[in-house]
Order: sequence, then structure tokens, then C-alpha cells
Amino acid sequence: MYLNRTGRYPLFIIFTLLLLLSVGIAYLIVTKGTIAGPLTLVAISGIFLLGAILKDYRIGFYFLFGMGMFMFYIDRVIHIPIPLGVVYDALAALVFIALFIHNKDKRDWTLFKNPVTIAFVIITAYQLLQFFNPNAVSHIAWVIALRNNISFLLYVVCFQLFATVRDLTRFTITWIIMASIVGFYGIYQEIFGLTDFEWEWMYASPGRLDLYLIWGKLRKFSMLSDPSAFGLFMAFSCLACAVLAMGPFKGLYRFGLGILSAIMFISMSYSGTRTAMAMVAVGIAFFIVMTLQNRKTIIAAAGLVFVGTIVLVGPFYGGTINRIRSTFNPSDDASMAVRDNKRVRLQEYVRTHPIGGGLATTGQNGVKYSPGHYLAGGWDPDSGYLLTALEMGWIGLIIFQVFFFMVMLKGIKNYFALNDPLLKTLTLTYIVPFLALSVAHFTQDALFQKPLNLLVIVTYAVVVKIPSFQKKLFSVDLV
Repeated sequence: MYLNRTGRYPLFIIFTLLLLLSVGIAYLIVTKGTIAGPLTLVAISGIFLLGAILKDYRIGFYFLFGMGMFMFYIDRVIHIPIPLGVVYDALAALVFIALFIHNKDKRDWTLFKNPVTIAFVIITAYQLLQFFNPNAVSHIAWVIALRNNISFLLYVVCFQLFATVRDLTRFTITWIIMASIVGFYGIYQEIFGLTDFEWEWMYASPGRLDLYLIWGKLRKFSMLSDPSAFGLFMAFSCLACAVLAMGPFKGLYRFGLGILSAIMFISMSYSGTRTAMAMVAVGIAFFIVMTLQNRKTIIAAAGLVFVGTIVLVGPFYGGTINRIRSTFNPSDDASMAVRDNKRVRLQEYVRTHPIGGGLATTGQNGVKYSPGHYLAGGWDPDSGYLLTALEMGWIGLIIFQVFFFMVMLKGIKNYFALNDPLLKTLTLTYIVPFLALSVAHFTQDALFQKPLNLLVIVTYAVVVKIPSFQKKLFSVDLV
């Protein structure tokens, strides 16, 4: 029972520590309530996680992606009295710091030698300069909004993380697996209904049930924050699976990916998010245009047109079907008319404020962080582009749109320049849903919702990094 030659602690010390830990947790539960036990375990797990991330930043990146996926569900189950959004941002910063500790000799800084990164730096600098915006009424709001700048930190991390095709493939597989779990749980909610803790969460906020109940049908949200985030994430992942199903893989894999794409589409329809329906249509149209020379694309497109026609004009009705059909009849949609009127009403403010009203000044965020501001109020801008125009002006809106255009342009150029079928497929796997999401951003704040925000950042890194994969493959072939 003494310290052995390898330096491992004797068993009685480990046993003593576990005993003291158990007694300590029991004491906290008795004196502080049942929440003390889970919080203590979370704290201990956090210490081990911290050490693991500092040792290998890749662990932190994957944990961050998983956290963005499941943290809302965990919060509904155990009601953690911790601002998980702040923890998420802090974890992202920690992963960035760990990058400089881990693997120092293999970091690739060529990311700063391309126009996409330069445009991203300009956007970040413009947001920092908003501190001096004379139209803002609170610097606290600016500090709160700085959390959005973790996007650039994560972009640097992604650029380093995807050093090989295998790295990108590993992440893509992880994404599809997690998306499948979220999709299946959405179908579970539709078939078996919500759990008790989900109903408790539903009634915890006044008006939430009325917002989620449309045409007598409860909009499902699966494990994500709300039906909108769930629907958009399913649409994004559905398009990715559809692209992969057309890739250079074995027939069984392509069949499985096709099934997953269909399941995600069905699950998405239960969210009742019409923007997600439009996303799928836009993404499929773009994919067909990009691969029109492929015979498989023509056959698949014909099948999709046939199925889509049945869904739109078939003799069957219901809350979900009616919601899908209303997506393609916007003139009959009262909520779309309200959004259009809102945009028209606020256009004058955008024209007269070229640098915007300041960060975190619009709608309910304005009430919370910039009280008294002209834009603050109990309303939602809905459109992500409108939000950008209001807070950062038409100058900021132009910068963002130019950046998105450059990402798409780079991705399209990559697709036609690449020779390897796998790399071409991976390129479309990210830029097809990204284009659809950037269109959805017109009607919702779509690009920056969790967990989609991380997939968007990965897309930025992929379009910049993927040409180097072909060079490596080519050099291997030469050898």
C-alpha cells in the first residue's frame, strides 16, 4: 500500500478521496438542496475537461459542437442555474487559447493569405469600431455584443483543425450522427408527445404555448432551443445528407444517407418552420444547377419534382401539410405581410443611419441592454439582414453581404477547380446548405443560431482550406 515505482498513488488514497467526495456531495445536498449534487459533479467534470482541452484543443472543439447541440435539452431536464450561453462563449475562447498551447510546430498561418479571411477581419474590426458609434446609448451593450466575435476565433481553430481530408471527414460524420439524433428525437416528440419536463418548460414562459401552437398542431423543437432553430438545423443537415448521397461512395452508404436526408426532412416538417421548407427548395435548386451534367442529378431532380408536386397539390390536408404549402404562397401569409411592413417601416432609419444604431440596440435586446434607444422595444426584427442594417447600418450590411458572396464564390470556384470526387462532394456538402441558410437569413436570424453558427464557421474554413487537400493528394499520387 505504498507508492509504487511507477509513481501511481496507493489505492487507499484514491479510496479516501472518493469517500470524502461522496460525503461532501451528500452534505451539500442536505444543506443546499438537490441541485448541489449535480453542480458538484459538473464542477469536477469541468476541471477534467479543462485539462483535456488544454492538452488537445480538438477535444474542446468537438465538445463545443456537442454543447451547442444538446445544452438546451440538458437545461430543460435539470434546470442548471448557469448562463449556458456565457459558458459556451468562454469555452470557445478556451479552445482558441489551447490552440496556441497544443502542437505549436504544426500551425498553419496561410489562412491570412486569402480574401475570405481578410473580409472576415474587416467585419470583426467594423464591429469593434462600433464602440464609437454616436447613435449607441450604452457601452455595456457593445461589450455584450462582443461575444459574437468568438466567430473569428473559432474560424482560426477550424482552419488549424482541418489539416487533412480525414479531419474534415471525421467532423462531417460527427455532424451527421448528431443531426440524426436530433432528427429522430423530433419524430419521437411527434409520435409520442412531449415529456413532462418539456411540458413544464413549455408553460414556464407565458405565451410560449400559443406561439408554438399553429393550426391546431404543436410545433416540435427536439433538443434545440426552439422550433425555428430545430427546423433550420434539420434543413441544413438534410441538404448535406442529400449531397453526400450523390457522392462517390458505396451504394449502401449512399442509400443510408438518402434515408437520413428523408428522415431529417420529415422531422423538419414537424417544426412548422416555413423558412426551413424554403431552404430545402433553394438548396436543391442550387445543387441541380451545380451538377447538371451528372445523370444521377437529373434522375433525382425528376423524382423530387414528382414528390414535391404530390405534396403541394395532393388531396390530403393537415397542420404540417398546410404549413408546407403556405411556404410557397407568401401572398396569402399574414405573418409574412407583417414582416414586409416592418421592413418598409424601418427602411428610413437604415437610410439615415449609415453606421446603424449600435450593437444590441434592437428589439428586446435593446430593452435589456440599451434602454431608451429608438430601436428598443418589445418586437423582433425577424430578418437577420434587417437586424444587421439597423444596428450596423447599410455600410455594415454591405460588408456582411460581400463577405457571404466571397465565401460562395470561393466555394463555387473550388468545386469546378477540384479533380478529386470526394473533395468536390465535400465542397458541395457545405456550400449548398450555406447558400440556402444565407437566403433564410432574409426572413429569420438564421446564420447565428446554435448549433448552426459553428457549421457556418466551418464552412468558411472549408472553402479556404479544401484546395490544399488536393495538392496533398496530388503530391501523394506522384510519390
